[in-house]
Amino acid sequence: MTGRQEILRCGRSGPGNGRKTDRRPWCRTVGGGLALVLTGLLVLWGCSGGSGGGGSHFNRGVDYYGKGRVRESIKEYRKAVRQNPNDPRPRFNLAVICQDEGRFEEAEELYRSILERYPDHAPAWANLAAIREKTGDTEGAERYYRHAMSLDRDDAAVVSQFGFFLVRSDRGEEAEAIFREAIRRDPSGSNGYYGLGTVSWQNGNTRDALRYYELAARHNPKDLQAHVKAAEAALELGDRSRAVRHLKRAAAIDPARGETHLQLGRLFMEDQMWKEARDAVEKARSAGASEYQCNLLLSTIYGRLAEDSTRVSGSGADEGRPAEGEDPGKAASP
Repeated sequence: MTGRQEILRCGRSGPGNGRKTDRRPWCRTVGGGLALVLTGLLVLWGCSGGSGGGGSHFNRGVDYYGKGRVRESIKEYRKAVRQNPNDPRPRFNLAVICQDEGRFEEAEELYRSILERYPDHAPAWANLAAIREKTGDTEGAERYYRHAMSLDRDDAAVVSQFGFFLVRSDRGEEAEAIFREAIRRDPSGSNGYYGLGTVSWQNGNTRDALRYYELAARHNPKDLQAHVKAAEAALELGDRSRAVRHLKRAAAIDPARGETHLQLGRLFMEDQMWKEARDAVEKARSAGASEYQCNLLLSTIYGRLAEDSTRVSGSGADEGRPAEGEDPGKAASP
């Protein structure tokens, strides 16, 4: 099972292998991964107004990262740190980038420099916890997570993040209680519901898993992985139309995710919807899905489309042809 270590402000990271039989704990990111982490930071700390105190460099850093220009983003954040060492925002975003790229020592140093000035900075503690977990120190990770939760009694993000830590630690019963606390703190958030879906899925309770994944998707309609997992649960329950509906939404959220199109193509093939299958698998191939798998499916799809076309053409050629034993003249007369 693969998955990316979570970083706040997500509550979870990277999907599992998507197989029905895989009910192990796994983690995920929200939406576009790190880009959303940076956007979330603006929600917590606010954009800088004006050009003083390094604010313009910070805002340019966020803008560059949103455009995929990571190296330029880093340069702007470093300038913002030099101009205003007391502003935690550029340090935090730099730390998140380092953490996302696996440069954990550098990330930890940046988080700790924030905590020297702002010891109550819960997101920094939570992300330090994620680094501790990634480096094998699960006891330290849990200690940091609990400390982060104690610093902010209202925030649900850190609570959800701790819940997924418990899921990955095979402590599903404790995780369930934590996710319910996250929902109590933020009933409109999706993380708590997604977490309950994960616990239900791990316990083999597919119907509840589907219900919670759909609640997560309802609270955050752009939650790609909530739709993907809801589709997986719906398929296991035999509700194909529901699965297709969620996969279509997932494909609309992230058209570049080839696996979603490929899965849709397989479902359309099974339902003998050959044109829909062709379109889905062609999109999967364009989006970078396995070329071998796509070509294999397309050879079958185009073969069936050709058969259907021949059958239709043959049916048209038979129109007006006299039945066996019928007078050709009568058949031709109006």
